[in-house]
Amino acid sequence: MDRNLRIKFLLEAIDKVTAPLRDISTGSGKAGAAVDATRARLKELDQTTRNIAGFRQLKQDVETSAAQMRAAETRATELGRQLAQTATPTAKLRREFEQARREALALRQRHEGNSTSLQAMRQKLNDAGISTRNLASHERDLRTQTARTNTELQEQADRLRRITDRESRLAAGRAAHARVQGIATGMAVGGATSMATGAAMGAPLLASAKQAMEFESVMTDIAQKADLGRAASRKMGTELIKAATAANQFPASLQQGVDVLAGFGLDPRQATQMMEPIGRAATAYKAEIADLSTASFASIDNLKVPFAQTARVLDIMAQAGKSGAFEIKDMAQHFPALTAASQALGQQGAPAVADLAAALQIVRKGAGDSASAANNLQNLLNKINSKDAAKNFATFGVDLPAALAKAAKDGKTPIEAITELTSKALGGDMAKLSHLFNDAQVQAALRPLMQNLEQYRQIRAEALGAKGVVDTDFADRLKDGAEQAKAAEISSQKLALTLGAMLLPTVNAIIGKLTALANRLASWAEQNPRLAKTIAWIAGILAGILVVLGGLAIAIAGVLAPFAALSFIAGALGMALLPVLGIAAAVVAGIALVVAAGYLVYNNWDQIAGFFKGIWDTITATFTSLFAMPGKFIQLGIDTIKGFITGIASMIPEVGKAISNVATRVVSGFKSLLGIHSPSRVFAGLGGFMMDGLSQGLATGQQAPLRQITTLAGGLAGAFAVGSAGAAPATTSASASQAAAAMVPQVSASTSYNITINANGTGAQDIGRQVREAIEQIEREKAGRAFRDR
Repeated sequence: MDRNLRIKFLLEAIDKVTAPLRDISTGSGKAGAAVDATRARLKELDQTTRNIAGFRQLKQDVETSAAQMRAAETRATELGRQLAQTATPTAKLRREFEQARREALALRQRHEGNSTSLQAMRQKLNDAGISTRNLASHERDLRTQTARTNTELQEQADRLRRITDRESRLAAGRAAHARVQGIATGMAVGGATSMATGAAMGAPLLASAKQAMEFESVMTDIAQKADLGRAASRKMGTELIKAATAANQFPASLQQGVDVLAGFGLDPRQATQMMEPIGRAATAYKAEIADLSTASFASIDNLKVPFAQTARVLDIMAQAGKSGAFEIKDMAQHFPALTAASQALGQQGAPAVADLAAALQIVRKGAGDSASAANNLQNLLNKINSKDAAKNFATFGVDLPAALAKAAKDGKTPIEAITELTSKALGGDMAKLSHLFNDAQVQAALRPLMQNLEQYRQIRAEALGAKGVVDTDFADRLKDGAEQAKAAEISSQKLALTLGAMLLPTVNAIIGKLTALANRLASWAEQNPRLAKTIAWIAGILAGILVVLGGLAIAIAGVLAPFAALSFIAGALGMALLPVLGIAAAVVAGIALVVAAGYLVYNNWDQIAGFFKGIWDTITATFTSLFAMPGKFIQLGIDTIKGFITGIASMIPEVGKAISNVATRVVSGFKSLLGIHSPSRVFAGLGGFMMDGLSQGLATGQQAPLRQITTLAGGLAGAFAVGSAGAAPATTSASASQAAAAMVPQVSASTSYNITINANGTGAQDIGRQVREAIEQIEREKAGRAFRDR
């Protein structure tokens, strides 16, 4: 059998064997993809339905919040009118007014938020092709689409179940495949798995040691800034790990805070004690430990707050942040500059912290953001004792330095004093504020302070009396899932650092011994170069042997893998494995025989070449005498082909003439029969009618028109055949009649003609011409009768 045929046969056999498996796999994939797509569409429809319901709820919320907002604003306006009309308003009236104003502001913010959400939902629906002006119609369409999609999903699920049932029949094959494949895989990766297991077991210990080294290195950096010993460094590290657990912060983050404070010159041991309250505040309010550390140091350094009162300072800042929009994380960023300006005015202690924190809440009312508010307040603090301010106040009859000194004796802070003095000097007319302070930032700070002086005092008093605020908020923050997950990670790091600290002495000792051993080996190799080279060669050879053995293991696994595949196919198709293995073994044996035969041929080529050379010499001698015969046969073939071509060429004019005569007679016949001058127009209409009839015929019965077309094609082919044979010698009259009849196109399957022609001594062309003329005469008579009948 030819080699190409054998390959083709083998490929076809493989294709037939694996075709059922491919069909099942492809069908399952397509069915699964269809189910997924339908589920996605159903999910999209469900989401759109929920969006419509959400839009309606938001619309209702907007209407409700609008009504509540208008009511609250009306009440605030009424209380404001009462407050303005009352000469000495009561504190209750002021509180009610402030409460009503805050409620109105909160309701306005809520209404604006609802309106924004409503607009966003409207846009989302518009993007999905849902008009909010006709929600009822869209909901009906969605219900219809959802029902249709559910039906499609059920049908697809049924189809997928059928495919799954079909796939389940392959379970036995897969199980057998898995067993054999498992053996091969185990041999291929067994060694690598053992190495990976060892590495996995040692990885946590190595990671713990590495974290402990990094933590120890940072503690050494901190200790060096204060010339502390390693014992003090370890003690601070232990305290930081405890503080990190108590504050739900990573030890490295607290190290950063200590490093910041130590960089400012604070004793690292004191900084370590401050880390727990700072870390708890950072957790409670999501502030940066570095910022809170800087703010705490500013309170200690600028305002002379004892470092032991760090927790109290943070409580004051947190409480004040709850009373306004300037939060504790914002204070942490701006306190260093503000406390320095406050210190220049003689402020100290926790009351100074409360004063700044309360003022920031009020100044924030007149600023676009916290940074602007802090900048405005700092400008005010810097300009209180300026010469320009004293000069401007003097024009209003106020001795500013003396007035500030008297206010300080009365227990008032510079912020409180300058606000009162400004309001008194201007008589409450803030339009003249620029007459006292030209600085726009100072004016921006004073306006809200003048308007909300009592609220500023109230916030300050509440902040100064705050206690346990950070701890309460910290406990509440720990209930968050994110913080609980963070706590688990912190505990893991704590364990790693603890274990690492225990392992460090051992690790350091091992590293030291390995280093010493490496140094000794290097010295020995320098002293014994030849022996060292010999050992290196032995190690290289051993490595090569191991590589070869590993390659053999992989090769064995590669041999087992095809047999695993054969096992799978046999199980899938319900075939016994032994015959399949027999076939595979036969194929392998055949390949081995071919290889062996090739080897034998290669080794004995001289003898084989001599044997075949003798045979070839005999064949050459035998055919030498017959060498002239090929030339004769070639010439005979050339003559035959030339004659055939000449005969065909000589008949071409006759064929063309016959076709021309037929075409001329057909055109003339139609012109005379129908009395028309332009057959093309008539035939165009007839062609249209024919196509309509063909379409109707195809609709009612496809086979009949096909048979008609086939019959017509056969008639045309016969006509051309007769035309081509026109120049041939006349045979019998019966043959000539048959040839002439073949030239006549079959108009329809139901049309028949009875024509009698005397063919004696008549050529085929004359007989064909007579037949055509007779048919044309019959058709003209039929057309005339049909025309008269109309």
